[in-house]
This record gives sequence, structure tokens and C-alpha cells, in this order.
Amino acid sequence: DPCYNYTELDDTWRSINNTDASVRNCDTSVSWSGWYRLFINNTSAHIPDTCVAQSSCGTNIALWIRGGHPTVTDGVVTRDVCGNDGSYCCYYGSFPIKVKACPGNFYVYELVRPAGYYYCSGYCADTGSINTSPTIVTPVAISPGNVTHC
Repeated sequence: DPCYNYTELDDTWRSINNTDASVRNCDTSVSWSGWYRLFINNTSAHIPDTCVAQSSCGTNIALWIRGGHPTVTDGVVTRDVCGNDGSYCCYYGSFPIKVKACPGNFYVYELVRPAGYYYCSGYCADTGSINTSPTIVTPVAISPGNVTHC
């Protein structure tokens, strides 16, 4: 289970709050293997699931996931990774990674080499909260008096 067998990725430069343009980090040269859990300064983090500004997260093309995060009951899901070119939030990508919500309110990711190795891109990390609990759906009762019989 990747929730109990992952590599910690604790690079402060991945923070969505990092807008320092003087240093650019690229995940395109990393040999990714297995599942990863993100941290920023020892605080659990996740890949953002909304558009991230270009040139943030310590890289040129800041990568985020499209399609939202799963709940614990969803198990492993596949999500597309996108990168913003400044005019279109998913201009770069879209390539799939696997994501799993784990008990304890954190996520693990099966990261891969970002598509488009010819530009510098990196996975972003955000320490804001995301709810990993399943959404409760309340059923609506239909009373027999509302049914038309033919």
C-alpha cells in the first residue's frame, strides 16, 4: 500500500508561495520511481488541484493536477498534470500520474518525469487543507402519492 511505502519529498522550493525567479528547479531530470509524499518544512503538503501561476514553485512551468483529489474510499486514481504558460492553465501537459488519499489526511503521488523534457517544469506543493473524507449524499425520498400510475 503506497500510504505506508513512500519516499518523502521535502523541497521548500516547491511551495506555491515561492515566487523567487532567480533560481529555477527542474523535475525533468529527476529519475522518478515509486510513490511520494510531499512536505514543506516538515508540514504535510499536496500538489495543488487548481491552476498555479507561471514561474511560481521555484520553476518555470509550475505543475498542478486537474480533476481534484480523491477521497480515501476512491483508492488510487489517475489525474492529469498541467502547467500554466501564462495564458492557458493547462497549456503544458497533460500527462497522467496516480494519486491516493491516505488515512491520516494526506496524499501520495506516483510521480513521473514531466512531459515536454525540453522545458523546465516542477511539481508544486501546497500546505493548505483539502478534505479527504467522502462527501455525504442525502437521499431524497419520493412518496408514493407523487407517482402516476398508468
